[in-house]
This record gives sequence, C-alpha cells and structure tokens, in this order.
Amino acid sequence: MPRVSIKLAKCIYLFESSSGFCLYGFMKKILFLISALFILQSCSEDPTIQRIKEGTFNNCNKATVGDLADNFFAYPSWTAIAATDGRSYVNLTGEMTFEGNAVDALVQFTAPMSDNAGFEINAFEMNNLPQNAFMVGALVTAMCNEY
Repeated sequence: MPRVSIKLAKCIYLFESSSGFCLYGFMKKILFLISALFILQSCSEDPTIQRIKEGTFNNCNKATVGDLADNFFAYPSWTAIAATDGRSYVNLTGEMTFEGNAVDALVQFTAPMSDNAGFEINAFEMNNLPQNAFMVGALVTAMCNEY
C-alpha cells in the first residue's frame, strides 16, 4: 500500500508571492490578544462590589463582609445591578442553613457611590421570601458568630 503524506501550509498569504503578509500568523496573534483581553476583563470585579466586600458591618468589625460571606454562604456570588428606581445595588446570593434546612439566600446592599460612602443591607430574602429587619439583624449576628 503506498504511503500518503499530507503537508499543511503553515501560512496563507494575502499576496501571490511568499514574501507577502502571512494571514495565519496574524490571525493567531489577534486570537491570542482577544483571548487575553477577555480573561483579564472577566477577572476584574466591579468596584462597587469590591467596596462592599472590603467593608465591615458596624456590629461585627472582626472580618470584612467578603470574608464573612465566604465563610457563611455556600457558593457565594456577587452581582452589581442598576434597579428600575435608578439606584445601584449589589446582590449577594448563596446557600445557607436556616432551621436545619438549606435555603437560597439573597442579601441586597445599597451601593456606595464613593470610596468613603457607607452601605447597608437593603433587603434579605430566603427562598424568594422577603425577611424583616429582625431577620436582617439575626443574619449579621449569625455571620459574625460563625466566623
């Protein structure tokens, strides 16, 4: 049986001579650059989220809000949103245990508009059910005590 060998071109030229512009090498560089920019963009976090994560609760200053959330919630996720009321908020979602049962939690913070601005918990929900101010306080206390 005869041997068949296939030789692939390493370069596709835009011009007829081989001294022209190599499209393959150029496309490889562009693809690498686009991939690098995408990775760098996805790694950067919204500055509003960073401000809240690096802040502390008034009643619990032994750890940052980010550290407390990472310790208390399973699979914590942070999202900055612009609401229909024109204000900005940061949502923290994750799984927590309440009365022995796993529940999905949402903690919504008011977004600080500058580096030195404060923030507060605007809303707290468990399994999509809004919780009252007493439960917000109990959540912060539980997060602090568990740390």
